[in-house]
Amino acid sequence: MKKLKGRDLLGITDLTAEEIQFVVDAAKRLKEDRRMGISHKVLEDKALAGIFETPSTRTSISFESAMTHLGGHMMWLGQDRLWTGDAAEENWFDTIKTVDRYVDGIAYRCVNRDKLTAAAKYADVPVINASCPVEHPTQALADVQAMQEHQGDLKGKKVAFLWGYRAANPPAGLTNSTMLMGAKMGFDVTIACPEGFDPDMNYKAMADEAAKLTGAKINIVRSYEEAVKDADFINVYSWVSPEVFAEGLKTHFKGNPEFIKMKAGLKDKWCVTQDIVNMAKPTCNVMHCLPVSRNEEITSEALDSSQSIIFDEAENRMHTIEALLALLVGGIV
Repeated sequence: MKKLKGRDLLGITDLTAEEIQFVVDAAKRLKEDRRMGISHKVLEDKALAGIFETPSTRTSISFESAMTHLGGHMMWLGQDRLWTGDAAEENWFDTIKTVDRYVDGIAYRCVNRDKLTAAAKYADVPVINASCPVEHPTQALADVQAMQEHQGDLKGKKVAFLWGYRAANPPAGLTNSTMLMGAKMGFDVTIACPEGFDPDMNYKAMADEAAKLTGAKINIVRSYEEAVKDADFINVYSWVSPEVFAEGLKTHFKGNPEFIKMKAGLKDKWCVTQDIVNMAKPTCNVMHCLPVSRNEEITSEALDSSQSIIFDEAENRMHTIEALLALLVGGIV
């Protein structure tokens, strides 16, 4: 396995199946140690720059908590602090090359994937994708940790990845990352979504290629019933294309009037209920990356049932990010 220290993580495409499992195993050890009161100050005197262009609860808090637990510090570089973005006084190259001289790593949550790619190109320190329009690798890693904790080896398992209606327009990053994760780790992913909301076909093609080595199946269907048949996990999420997501800050993540009208016709038709969950295996676990629009994407009955593992997922964001920071920035766990 190639050394992880100093590497960027822009997506699941940057990791082999062996490296994915190594990160998840490290996260499990850190989680167990933390519960036993054992600390690992491997990032003492290290600084992480957090550049977040959109709101964030779990991702931002996870990065900050992880740096604190590991003995380091995270600084917030929002649009009110950087002479770029809305300020538009400094180009991106100058901004990143400057920040790079001050920190040991950069966590970047962006609206434009090209800026993430450019940041990784310009910076010498590791750049970690904290969510972009086409990938959300840290969430996908946390999902795998939660899935393994509840059902063990994932090879041959089936994930029904279900689109649910919500007024806001989150990016499709987790959808694409989940396809790649399933293909690399050997579990099937069946995506159910309305027409016009398909994941990125380039990522579908990459997942299909990776799946040739593991036997995983990556499918897209148009009904919940077809997707959840024999499913071991139901993962609910709402997503839009990168183009619609890019309008987010200007439209409060609702989209333009024409898109809002079109999407409104999907309300109630695309809401995951407990009846849908009951069509899967009796042992099926319910997942959602959060934030969730309760009783629009998925009912509270399904979210709060004994089958739900949504808060295990949420907690594991911190542990997997801790593992990534320890490996990519510190070089050890």
